[in-house]
Amino acid sequence: MAEYGFTREGLAEAVNEAAEQTTGEPGHCSARLVGYWLSGRVSWLRERSRIPRETVFGRTAEELGFRAPAPRGEGVTVRRRTRTSPQDVPVRRRQFIIGLTGSLLALPPLPESGRLGVSDVDRVQAAAARLHQIDDLHGGAQLSDVAARYIKYVEDAARRCTYGGNVEARLHRALGEMATSAGWFAFDAGQQDKARRRWDAGLRYALLGRDKPLQARIWSSMSHQAWQLGHGGEAVSIARAALEETRGRRDGQLSSLLHSRVAQGHALQGESGWCARSLLRVEKEFDREPVEPQRWLAFYSVGELSATAALCFMDLRQYDKAVGAARESLCAVQSGPFRRNQLASQVRLGRALSAAGELEEAVAVGNEALALLPEVHSPRIGGRLKQLRDELVDRVAPDAMDFSERYEAVAT
Repeated sequence: MAEYGFTREGLAEAVNEAAEQTTGEPGHCSARLVGYWLSGRVSWLRERSRIPRETVFGRTAEELGFRAPAPRGEGVTVRRRTRTSPQDVPVRRRQFIIGLTGSLLALPPLPESGRLGVSDVDRVQAAAARLHQIDDLHGGAQLSDVAARYIKYVEDAARRCTYGGNVEARLHRALGEMATSAGWFAFDAGQQDKARRRWDAGLRYALLGRDKPLQARIWSSMSHQAWQLGHGGEAVSIARAALEETRGRRDGQLSSLLHSRVAQGHALQGESGWCARSLLRVEKEFDREPVEPQRWLAFYSVGELSATAALCFMDLRQYDKAVGAARESLCAVQSGPFRRNQLASQVRLGRALSAAGELEEAVAVGNEALALLPEVHSPRIGGRLKQLRDELVDRVAPDAMDFSERYEAVAT
C-alpha cells in the first residue's frame, strides 16, 4: 500500500473498480475490510474478492501475505470472465484468469473495440514482466502456452482496434517481449522447435519496433539454445551477431551476458584459448555498472558468471576448475530469490563433482537438489538432475541406489 500510495479508503475504491472491470459487478470492498486484511484476521479470500485485489497490485495473494487453505492442482487454465445477463452493463474487456502454482493470476485485459492507448501497451508489458517473474522463481514449464495464448489475444485486439504511430511502435515492442518470453518458457520446457518459432516471431516484432536491445536479448537466448543442442559454432556466430548489432548501444550487463554465450560456444568446440579470452571479457564487462538495469536481466548476477565458467570448464574437461567455479556459483545464489537458479547450481556442482571423481559428495549434493525439485517447474533442469542420477548409478557411487530411489519418488 505504501508503494502505491494507498490509504485504506483508496485501496477499497481501487479494488471495487477492478472488481467491476473483471466481473461486470460492483465491488463491495470497504476500508474496514482492508483493515481486516492488514491485521491478519482474513487469511484468504474467495476468488470473487481475491482476483480484483491481485489485479490492483499485480501480485498473487501469496505474495501479498495471504495463505491458501489447501493447494490447488498444478495445471494451467485460461478462461474468460464475462457477463451473460443482457440487463447488466455490457463488459468491453475480457479478463484472463490463470490457475498457476497453487494460486490464480489475472493477466490484464484490453478493449474489445475502439482505440488502444499507451496505458493498454503498458499493461501488455506488465503481463510479460509478471510471467517472467514467475519463471525466474519457479521455472517456465507451465507458462509457454499461456504466453502464446495471450499473444494471440493481444494480436486480435490490435486488429480490432485503432492506434497511432507511437502506440504502434510500443505495441510491436511489447509483443516482441511477450514472444521472447514465450520462447524462453518453451525452451525451459524442452520444446526446442516451439522455442525457435516464438523467438522468430519476437525478432519480427523487435524489427518492426526498431528495438535493438530486444533483438540482442532474443539472440542471446538462441545462442544458449544452440549451445545446449551441441552446436558450438552456431552459438558463437549468433552471440557475435548480437554484439555487432548492439555495438555502442548496450550496457555492461548485456555485454557480459553476450560474451558468456561466446565463451560457452568456444568451450563446446574445445577452443580453450578463445574461451579464456571471452571469459575475461565476461568479467570485465560485468564490472561496468548499467546506466539503467534491464528488468529481464535480473537473473544475471555474480553467481551466473561463475556458472558460465563452470559450464565452460566442464566442456573443456577441466573438471577440478569446474568444481571450484560451481561451488562459487552455488554460494552466490543460494540465498537469493531465484529457486530455479539454486536448483541449477546444485545440479551443476553435482555433475562437476561426479566428473571429477568425487562421487560421495556428488550424491550428497544431488540429495540437496532433490529438496528443491518440487518447487521448480523446469524440465530442462530436471533433465540434468536425471543425468546426474544416471551417471552416479553407472559409476556405482556410494549410496547411489538410495539416491536413485529418492529421485524416482520425488520426480514422479
